[in-house]
Amino acid sequence: NALHAKYATATGMPVVGDSPPAPKPGVSIGSVQPPPTEPEPLTPRQRLEAWIRKSPPFSVSLSLHVVVLIVLALIFYPREDDRVIKLDLAWASDEVVEDDDKGVQIVAEEDPMEEPEPEVVSTEEPEVEDPAAAPVMEEEPEETGVGAVAEAVPQNVPIGSLLDGRQEGRREALIKAFGGSDATEAAVAKALAWLAKQQGKDGLWSLQGPYADGGSQENQLAASAMALLAFQGAGNTPTTGRHKDTVARGWKGLLAKQLPDGTFDLRLPSHHAFYSHAQATYALCELVGMTDGKLHVDQARRALDYSLAAQAENGGWRYAPREPGDMSVTGWFMMALKSGEMAGLSVPGAALDGISRFLDSVAVDGGSRYGYRLDSPQRPPTGVTPAVTAEGLLARQFLGWGRTDRRIAAGLEQVMGERFLDFENDKDVYAWYYITQVVHNVGGTAWDRWNGRMREVVPAQQVEKGPEAGSWDPALDKWGHIGGRLFTTCFLTYMLEVYYRHLPLYQAVSGE
Repeated sequence: NALHAKYATATGMPVVGDSPPAPKPGVSIGSVQPPPTEPEPLTPRQRLEAWIRKSPPFSVSLSLHVVVLIVLALIFYPREDDRVIKLDLAWASDEVVEDDDKGVQIVAEEDPMEEPEPEVVSTEEPEVEDPAAAPVMEEEPEETGVGAVAEAVPQNVPIGSLLDGRQEGRREALIKAFGGSDATEAAVAKALAWLAKQQGKDGLWSLQGPYADGGSQENQLAASAMALLAFQGAGNTPTTGRHKDTVARGWKGLLAKQLPDGTFDLRLPSHHAFYSHAQATYALCELVGMTDGKLHVDQARRALDYSLAAQAENGGWRYAPREPGDMSVTGWFMMALKSGEMAGLSVPGAALDGISRFLDSVAVDGGSRYGYRLDSPQRPPTGVTPAVTAEGLLARQFLGWGRTDRRIAAGLEQVMGERFLDFENDKDVYAWYYITQVVHNVGGTAWDRWNGRMREVVPAQQVEKGPEAGSWDPALDKWGHIGGRLFTTCFLTYMLEVYYRHLPLYQAVSGE
């Protein structure tokens, strides 16, 4: 027993005869243990905390940064304002035409609008008996030397007769005399019909629609002035012409926006303001001249007075009153002032002298080429391009340079070579518009060369079918993405109206 007790003591076994060991506190001997209780579910926050404790620091940092970036993107991502809804409606057929360059387009089978009947003009060119309608223009430029002026146009000569070619009856004779055709007049008729369809209910036009391929910025003042110039170029006024109702609505809408100071209260980009005012003044003065002063003389006078007051000290115009001018804006104001003269409105000689002074400041190569502006008297003019060169040459013609002036001949040869009506590789309707006027005034072989291509290529590029039939596509044009389809259509229409839009300057003055 003693040995057993010793062994039991060493091993912890109970000694025989001893009492069983006392139970541990909290444990009932012989009772059934209750099943363990399930832990309560974790809250999302507890789960997140547990995941963070188990995750590496890099993963936690990366996740938090991703969340922050997503939140910031949702806050600052630009969203379109869906408060304004713009609907474009057009007629189209179910025919789908595949085009590798332009994707899939829906082409209308036929234009739902009736095509206008173009005025038929014979393409034959018989000798015209009326010398005023068929001036002689066969002389070649003489070698007068740089700086010489031959057959100059005096600034004080009345030039109201320049608008006489738009009269019904005269137009047909002038088309024959200067090389127009049935195709050019048909293209003008279709273009004016397209422009008429784009007129808004308020009488105004838009640079951005409702047609396809609108401009990048809205400018109703410029759009309306350009459209009205196109209609008036073909002899339409509020009281005469096939589109007299369209013209009447246009002027009613535009003049309703004129302020007492002569400007027009229409929203437009600030750098477009003076371009647009010059174009509107140009069109308004034309209308006064075409109606012999019977319509809107006071409104034209106010617009012209504002233009004169805004002329800069250097003789030009730019983006704000009296800001040193550039060639592009100044060219439009020059035509506005000259149209005022055609209408019989008073234009101070000092204003025209100022334009001549500005032209001298941006002249290059003795006056055969012109720059956009003069940034510094110590540097040559910047931006010498065919467009501003032709614009400068046209201004020189109106301000007195002669038909055979060598500088005009030299300048024309350069711009005609650089911008010879290439719609695919060098499209610039703004430059072509000015070149067309300059070369039409000069006449002779230069005009034959230019017109021979113009009367073929320009009508051929006009849209023939669909909702935009009668317009010209702005694609590939140097300024087409800014001005859009209406801009391109107006300028090409002016070009095809050149046969009668203005009589050739020198012949009109000399009375040939």
